Amino acid sequence: MPVDKAMADSILDTYRNMYREMEEKGAEGESFQAMNAALNRMESLAQETDDIVDFTAKLTTENLFIEFSNAYSETMSGMVKEEYSTGRGDELLLEKTLEAYENAILTLEDHPNYELLKSPIEELIELGRSGVSYPVFLRIAEEKGLNKAMEGDLVLREAIISDKTFAEFMHLPLEVEKHEKVLQVHDELSSHAPFNVPDSFEFGLERQKIDWEYAPRINQWNLIIRLWEKMLENVYDWLDSFCSFAPYDDRWADMRGKAYTMRNIKRTQECNPGVLKAREKIFQDYFQMVWDDVFNHETFRNEYAANRVWYSDERLELIKKTYSFCIPFNKPDSELIHASEIIHTEKRYKRPEAFQYSSEDKEKFISIFGKEKWDEFFGKYEK
Repeated sequence: MPVDKAMADSILDTYRNMYREMEEKGAEGESFQAMNAALNRMESLAQETDDIVDFTAKLTTENLFIEFSNAYSETMSGMVKEEYSTGRGDELLLEKTLEAYENAILTLEDHPNYELLKSPIEELIELGRSGVSYPVFLRIAEEKGLNKAMEGDLVLREAIISDKTFAEFMHLPLEVEKHEKVLQVHDELSSHAPFNVPDSFEFGLERQKIDWEYAPRINQWNLIIRLWEKMLENVYDWLDSFCSFAPYDDRWADMRGKAYTMRNIKRTQECNPGVLKAREKIFQDYFQMVWDDVFNHETFRNEYAANRVWYSDERLELIKKTYSFCIPFNKPDSELIHASEIIHTEKRYKRPEAFQYSSEDKEKFISIFGKEKWDEFFGKYEK
């Protein structure tokens, strides 16, 4: 009983197709006959054996895979030599080159920068189909810089611009500044380079220098924001912990019962002033800034403009007034507590536009990713 046909076909079809390809191309000679002999032996074994393991073992021990592959390589080599001997060498090379370019376009269809990548390849194909010889094709491609264009410099520049636009969308000024420098270096190197394509290694080094220059500045910027956010939160929570709504607020309410809830409230009342002072010391030691500097600092102004400050203006003013009371073993003034309760009851504690994107932000996002992506990510939040 022969080996299961489906299993045998999964092994032999590759070799059958390779043989058929050579046969259709009119292959002849000893190497082609060797291909035929090896394939016939494979077919015979498929009929003679009834176990797939035994079948593959015999294929391997008889070196049929290797014999077929070697014969195939010799047949291909012989056909290429024959093409050259008949004067079609350059013609064949050009044909194979253009065929490879056409296949490359097909593989790029799902690439986000498909149109940019496709353009220089199509120009090369058009040049190759214009009737020029292979040497002339190579010379013109080099003179026009088409080979360099295929390295993707157009895509690289577009990517830098996209990074800059995205940084603008996210309101990240240092990142915007960094990408502007990267773009400037790219264009400067391009202006002095053959075919206006910068050397990728040189550009990579320059870009890395810029990354190193901005990394500590960006880290500092982010740490400053993180610190003043926590400081504002310390004062905000401390004031609210003295309000009548505190036992019912998610910040303190504990499912285990009132005793646990009151313990949470007490912890905020007693610990937040000390935590605030510790953070203020870090703020001053590392960034030479104090509480009053926060609201005029570029990080705060930027976060406010980007709608990333959660608190309403009214709540921010109340936090500022509360700050001087937020010291260990102290309590906020009763007027501050009353004002906080009114703001909470009327739900005026959150800035209406907090974490909302402006129309300008929307345009920037769409310019990079398209309206479909905007609708997917943010459409449901639009008012």
